[in-house]
Amino acid sequence: MPRLFAVSAVSIVGLLISSVLIQTSATKSALHNTYILPYPTASSCKLLQGYNGPYGHTGAVEFAYDFQMPIGSPVIAARDGEVVSVVEKNNDGTRVPGEENVVVIKHSDGTFGRYYHLTKQGALVSVGDKVKQGDRIALSGNSGASAGPHLHFDVTKECFEWGCQTIPIQFVNSKENPLKASSVYEALKLKEQ
Repeated sequence: MPRLFAVSAVSIVGLLISSVLIQTSATKSALHNTYILPYPTASSCKLLQGYNGPYGHTGAVEFAYDFQMPIGSPVIAARDGEVVSVVEKNNDGTRVPGEENVVVIKHSDGTFGRYYHLTKQGALVSVGDKVKQGDRIALSGNSGASAGPHLHFDVTKECFEWGCQTIPIQFVNSKENPLKASSVYEALKLKEQ
């Protein structure tokens, strides 16, 4: 009888370990299917405008964020994915619509993260690159229809060209969601990092 108990105890311990490993794997997977702020951990940025902002954040672009960033600030991938579009030929400070430098990343669920107003030659990735959440992908700028240096970040579904409908998202490393204009947000460290 004691021998049977020992086998059962070992089986139970094995099941518990397997359960912990599966939960840990699921937690890591869930984190990479969520969004983090598009700038490095422990740094902070002021939100110039958020959802339904007065300067172009209406209609298809109603769910967008503009983060104030000096030109050349690091921009990171808010989520895992594959780079599907890169434009980096345009100069900063032109204020001309359509002359935005941008990196677009397609996520596993078919959504697209768009990072606009990057500096000239500021892309650190190429089309076809696979990126992980938190990877440096670009340098911020002031290209195209921009009133000053900042990063415009939004997420679309089904298409990524300008005019595609943006969707609401939540940042898992922010103190609140949705973010509010004029507030400063620190990119908090995730437990997994």
